[in-house]
Amino acid sequence: MEWAYLLITFAFLGLFLRERRQSDGLERELQQLQAKRQAMRRVLDHMDEGAMLLSLNHQVLYANPAALHMLGSSLHALPQPVAVEEFIQNPTLLEAIHSQEGTTLRQVLRIQTNKGGTLALEVTLAPAGPSGILLVLRDTRKLEDVERKRRDFVTNASHELKTPIAAMIGLLDLVDIVDEERVPDLLDRARRNASSLSEMVEDLLGLARAEDPDWKLAPELCDLRETVDRVYESLEDRAMQKNLSLETDAGLEPFMLTVDQTCFETVLRNLATNAVNYCRRGKIWIRLRREAGVGAVLEVEDTGPGIDPEIVPRIFERFFRGDPAHSKATGGTGLGLSIVRNLVNRMGGRIAVESVPGEGSLFRVELPENPSNPLPGATSAMS
Repeated sequence: MEWAYLLITFAFLGLFLRERRQSDGLERELQQLQAKRQAMRRVLDHMDEGAMLLSLNHQVLYANPAALHMLGSSLHALPQPVAVEEFIQNPTLLEAIHSQEGTTLRQVLRIQTNKGGTLALEVTLAPAGPSGILLVLRDTRKLEDVERKRRDFVTNASHELKTPIAAMIGLLDLVDIVDEERVPDLLDRARRNASSLSEMVEDLLGLARAEDPDWKLAPELCDLRETVDRVYESLEDRAMQKNLSLETDAGLEPFMLTVDQTCFETVLRNLATNAVNYCRRGKIWIRLRREAGVGAVLEVEDTGPGIDPEIVPRIFERFFRGDPAHSKATGGTGLGLSIVRNLVNRMGGRIAVESVPGEGSLFRVELPENPSNPLPGATSAMS
């Protein structure tokens, strides 16, 4: 009899231990599911796309901050499930939600915001398991803006490249039919157009490199004063031919800074060349100094015609010319300042301009002491 009790006891003990192991396993699985749910929630909360989970009877069970913002809600989180009609007022979007029948639906809708603006939203509706609907909202305005800029860039580049090419073809066609004494002049003009075309291609390549996110700078400790001297020497003769006074103030001692030297020289050369090209009288100064809380400060100032305040915000745009006729005469491509801005941003710096029409312009570039610590307010190069 005692053996029977022992067998029963062991049997119950075995069942108890097995149930305990199963219970512990279920608890661990539940904890893992909860952790995955929290991780997914954090991901959704930080997405740029709006994400909403709806029940089959069209209750909004969850909406991430991006969705709340896109739909004009002042909430930071959805406190409790609400009917979709209470949350979404756009009739086109509501119609798309109600027409979703277990298949994936994608379309672009124009939605009016509470502030009177318009959102272009790519709406995706898809099944979320057997009892839910996933709604994803993607603001396509940035993509549309990028596409517009791409089209404008291709159009402008094509036009700018076509002009010197057409001029060269026309000049070379004349070589065979004009008097011999005019041939040298035609060839010289064709050569100048070829030079302009070459400069345009170089600037296009420089801009592409500056805007390429995969292109890496090569910062090294170098003497910026030597770079200033080198740029000064290359522009001195041109300035003298225009009766301009070109002066530098970079001190007598080496100016050591960790920076991509090629980028720095490109920035300085573009700014100084612009000053020489546009300045018709007076002086041009190139200054380099250290400034507390900033690092290196490079200034290029001139006593030229200045810049109209209305176009100052546009001067860093690709192909923008404030004075197209003068730019053509001096061989400007309209890309120099765009390249400068992108390179300064890539170096973690800032650029600003002050200009008074009729008195001159001052371009100020600030660079950090350490390229791995960008200056506050430094922006991205991908604009």
